[in-house]
Amino acid sequence: MNLYVRALGFDSFSSEAEESFIQTGIKESIKEGFVIRHEKLNRGVIILRLSNSTGLYVYGRFQEDEFIYEYYFPFTVGKTLSDNEEMTIERHLDKESYAVICDELKTGVTLIFYLQNVMDYLEYLYSGKDFPALEYNPDIKNEVNTKPIKNKKVSLTALSLGGIIMFPIKKEKTKKSKEDDITRRKLIQAAKNGDEDAIESLTIEDIDTYNELSQRIMKEDVFTIVDSTFMPCGVECDQYSVIGEILELQEEENIYTGEKIYIMVVECNSLVITLAINKLHLMGEPAVGRRFKGQIWLQGNVRFTE
Repeated sequence: MNLYVRALGFDSFSSEAEESFIQTGIKESIKEGFVIRHEKLNRGVIILRLSNSTGLYVYGRFQEDEFIYEYYFPFTVGKTLSDNEEMTIERHLDKESYAVICDELKTGVTLIFYLQNVMDYLEYLYSGKDFPALEYNPDIKNEVNTKPIKNKKVSLTALSLGGIIMFPIKKEKTKKSKEDDITRRKLIQAAKNGDEDAIESLTIEDIDTYNELSQRIMKEDVFTIVDSTFMPCGVECDQYSVIGEILELQEEENIYTGEKIYIMVVECNSLVITLAINKLHLMGEPAVGRRFKGQIWLQGNVRFTE
C-alpha cells in the first residue's frame, strides 16, 4: 500500500480496502470510458478523483482490450510553475515510474522528484519531436532516456503525512534584499559554469552567514532565525524536510471518506510548492502568513508540450 494515500483522506486505509477500492475504481472508469490509452505503447492511465485538487493516478498496460493494473500513486494538482534549465528523467528499477533530476533556476539547487504525468513523458519521448523515433521496449533501457531535456516548466507538488503550524517571523523585504537575491542567483549560475570568482564570493558569503548564525543561536531560538528550509530527508531521494510560508490555503473533502484535506501553497527557500495534508495529521491551525513544518514526498508535473 502506498503510505501517502493517507494524506488524501484515507487515514485508516487497509491493504484489503485499498485493493478493493482500486479494482472498483478501475471497473467503473473503464465502464464510463475514463481511460487515457496510448494505442502504440499499449499503456494506459485511469485518474480517480478524490477531491477538487487530489486523486489517484492508476497506471497499467493493455492486453488487447483488457487493462492490467500495475501500480498507483496519490497526487495533488499544482497551482504554480517554475523554470528549469535542464532536467534528466530516469526510470525506477522496480516499476515503470520515473524520477526527475532538475536544476531549479531560482535557488540553483538540484531537485529530485517523482514524475506525475508518466503518459505525457512516454508520448513526448517516443513521438520523435526532440528525440529520434524509438521502438518502445520497456525491458531495455535506451540511452536516450538519460539525455537532458531543456527548458521545460514544472509544477511542483507534495504530500505530507504529518506537520505542525508555526507562527511567522518578522522580516523586511526591502528593495536592497530583492536585489541581493537576484545577484545571488546570478552568482550561483556563474558558479555552476565554473566561474572561480563567483565560487569564491559564494563561499565567503556562506562563511559570513555561518559566523552570524553562530553568534545569534546563543541567545535566540533557531526558528526565529531560520525563516524557511528545504533539505533532503531519509533514504529516498524525493523526500524532504521543509519549513515554508503558507501563501494560499483551502480545505477540501475526500468524496469517499468525508475526511478533510488541507491544500496549501507553500514557499520554501524561494521554491513554491502545492502541498496536500490530511487535516488529522496537522498540528495547529493553518493560515496564510503562518509557516508549515514537516516532511514531504516531492512530486512534479512536467509541461512537455510548453
